[in-house]
Amino acid sequence: MHHLYRLFLMFFLLIVNLSLAFADTTDLSTQALEKEHLARYLMNQASYLIDSGKYFEALESYKTAAETTANDKTKIEALLSKATLLMSFLDAPEEALKVYQDLSKGETSTSEIAQYREGLLYFELKRYKEADATLRNYLKKYPSGRFRFQTEALAREVSKILKTGTEPVTPPSSDLKQAPQLRVRVCNTRGEALITGSSVCVHGQGCKPQWRLGISNGKLMINGVQSSADTVTFTGKNFLTIAEGNKKKQLRGELQAKIDKGKLLVINVLDIEDYLYSVVPSENPASWPLETLKAQAVAARTYAYYQLLHRKNWAYDLVDYAGDQAYGGMAKEHKRSSKAVDETRGMVLTYDNKPILAMFSANSGGYTADSKAVFDLQKPYLIARSDPASLHGSMASWTKKYPRVKIVAALSQRGINANGLESIQSVEKGPSGRIIKIRIVKKDGSTMVLRNRPTLRRALDLPEILFDIRKNEDIFVFEGHGWGHGVGYSQWGSAHMGKTKNFNEILAFYYNKAKIDKLW
Repeated sequence: MHHLYRLFLMFFLLIVNLSLAFADTTDLSTQALEKEHLARYLMNQASYLIDSGKYFEALESYKTAAETTANDKTKIEALLSKATLLMSFLDAPEEALKVYQDLSKGETSTSEIAQYREGLLYFELKRYKEADATLRNYLKKYPSGRFRFQTEALAREVSKILKTGTEPVTPPSSDLKQAPQLRVRVCNTRGEALITGSSVCVHGQGCKPQWRLGISNGKLMINGVQSSADTVTFTGKNFLTIAEGNKKKQLRGELQAKIDKGKLLVINVLDIEDYLYSVVPSENPASWPLETLKAQAVAARTYAYYQLLHRKNWAYDLVDYAGDQAYGGMAKEHKRSSKAVDETRGMVLTYDNKPILAMFSANSGGYTADSKAVFDLQKPYLIARSDPASLHGSMASWTKKYPRVKIVAALSQRGINANGLESIQSVEKGPSGRIIKIRIVKKDGSTMVLRNRPTLRRALDLPEILFDIRKNEDIFVFEGHGWGHGVGYSQWGSAHMGKTKNFNEILAFYYNKAKIDKLW
């Protein structure tokens, strides 16, 4: 069933991309063109954020793009992308259905796309009666529609299931008696990379102390010779070292190299527990309390496992930098953090019998953020609550000052015209006090309201959105608290709590209603 669903989805995305890739801007005013530029910037940014595992941030970018643009086609594209993100990566099918249902109203081409996608999503959710009604309604409403043949095929499949009561056979879930293997992207370049070790072996090519990888005419080159295989696997007796430019890492597991989208892609395949030996001390100093390191180990394991489940059709599960989680390789490993990993082996945070998206940031600033307020998606385990422990950590408080001209220039680089900037005002705050939306006021009296995180905060690289704004002549002063998005686990808060609380208590505090299950 899932294979059939993916085929329908791939065809749908191809049609939508061809239909909406180029928004019609011929009749837009200057102000509308500025908004369109910003919306396009945000949508491109969302694609990058998804690639880096930052699904909530991508969701916010799509939402902001839809709110910003004056072009209906761009708004539709942003909303359709938002719905796909909600279903595919955020386990939020009901929210995705709402998007499709809102778009399906009326008689436009958008209505047709949305209704087809609604039926497809009901099918994926195994809600076959609703799928049947939606697909039949599509065929009645659009007898010659673009998705007629796909809808007819899907409708026949649904009808068969409803008549026989027998669903298509789905592959059994993987056996989790053993820790799963992760695929970590450690190189993605148009240049070269060097793999070295005491004895690095390639099947059929023997063992050598080093192998140089590159690209020529779109093909994988190994030591100057074109590879006959699409993917080449490197193994070593102890560990492998990969060097690219100024970056160099010693890694456990094996390395797989191939050409992907015109770039040299190298994946580190290793046991999730071995991966955590590097991640935990890369994310936290190994000198922190052992209970803090245990809490970080469970959160990091949960995050990695969540990504593994949601990226099965990708070439990799995680990237090796803070876009997902910091992964510094064996050089970062420490016996204290490895002890924390070992003592929590296989422990994963779950809610409703599914791994949670274990969001964490450096410092909550004294109050964790509500995911609904900040990113417009409610998760029962990511709520706002007072977090006094974080006030003991780094970046609990900070002050940033920017001259007017620098703010105008920074916003301009993101397609926001703030010429004549007079003031920046808070328009909407979340329950934690974070400024969700701001108002830009110009000297001519014109204003614009924007979501804070993807615009002003990102333009100025502010540590957080938990701040107050004041103006001193031509200088804007931001006095804030915290570092990151503030949603979920606070690393500095956990560092303080770990002195008196165990890791279970720390995780229960930051991930409301989530429980710890030992999965392997």
